[in-house]
Parts: sequence; structure tokens; C-alpha cells
Amino acid sequence: MPTLTDQRLSPADVDQLTQGQGPVELLRCDLSELRARDADLDDVAFTDCFLDGADLTGSRLSGARFSGGSATGVRLERCDLTDARFDRVDLSSAVLSGALLTDAEFRGCRMTGLVAEATRGMGCLLLGCNAYGAELPGLILARRAHTGSRFTEANLAGADLREAVLDGCVLLHTDLTGATLEGADLRGADLGPCTRERLDILSGAVLTTAQAVAALQDLTGAVIAD
Repeated sequence: MPTLTDQRLSPADVDQLTQGQGPVELLRCDLSELRARDADLDDVAFTDCFLDGADLTGSRLSGARFSGGSATGVRLERCDLTDARFDRVDLSSAVLSGALLTDAEFRGCRMTGLVAEATRGMGCLLLGCNAYGAELPGLILARRAHTGSRFTEANLAGADLREAVLDGCVLLHTDLTGATLEGADLRGADLGPCTRERLDILSGAVLTTAQAVAALQDLTGAVIAD
């Protein structure tokens, strides 16, 4: 795989990345504030690159690999991110609205304030990510193990969480209005305080006895003892 190292890329450079030479690796390259919409970047590897404020709206990034680096505020609206991998990338305030996320994976990423509305596809994986305050309405997270992710104050309204495993996840003040939780395994999750409305939302999810007791105490103020 050809490698470009420590280069500042222009829109023209991006257009040439996959022209007849197959996948390319970009190592410590600077694409910050770059505007390269509708680019063909399938299978490109971005290693420790800077994409802060870049606008790649509508680009094809199927199979792309992002490892390390910073992509704060990057615009990936309507991008094809099928099978894309994001590993330890700072995606704070990134915009992924309308993106195709089938089998995309986010591992150890900072996703605070990220916006991903009206996303498409068959679902994605968030593993060990910090999605504090992220806008993720309608996101499909079904039938995947999203271990160790933080969704504090995130918007997951209408999300599909059927049979998802949320072991070690934090759902404190997470908006789950209209979310589908049938078979979701929340036994290892921090659910935060429980209201009657929230308990209704959790209908169909799998909880521990301790979680159920805590919810009952939140609702009634009762002291439950053996």
C-alpha cells in the first residue's frame, strides 16, 4: 500500500489518491479545514492524521481506516462509511448526519457533541467511546455489544437497541424516548435515576435484580430489605 507521510493535502491531492493505484495510507498528513466533497476515498487508511474542520460531505469512505489523530468538527454528512473503522480518533463535534453506517465501528473514540441524525444502514458499533451529549437519534445499535461506552446526556431517542449489550455503558440522563429496547442487555449498565416514564421506556430490556430494586426505590421511596 503506497504511503504519503507528513504532507499537507489540497483538494487536488485528494482527487488523485485513489486514481488507479489502489488503497493509499496517509501517515500524519494534514487535511484540516480541507473542502473535498464527493471524494472517492474507499479503503484509504488515515493514520494519526489531522482532519479538524475538514468537509468531506458526500464522500465514499467505505472500508476506510482512521487510526489515532484528530477529526474534531469534521463533516461526514451523507458519506458512505460502510465497514469504516475509527480507532482512538477525536471526533468531537463531528457531523455524520445522513451517513451510511452499515457495519461501521468506532473504538475508543471521543464523540462528545457529535451529531449523527437520520443515519442510514444496518447498524454500527460503539466500543469504549465517549459520546457525552452526542445527538444520535434513531441510530441503529441493535444486536451488537457496545461495551464501555458513555452516553451521558446523549440523545438516543428512537434508537434501535434490540438485543444490544451495553455492559459497562453509562446511560445517565440519556434521552431514550421512543427507543426500541426489546431484549437489550442492560445488566452491566449505569442507568441513573429512574422515573416512571423511564421505566416504561426500559420495557423489554434485561435488568438485574439490583437494578429493578433500585428503580422501585426511586419510584416509591420504599426501603427494601431482605
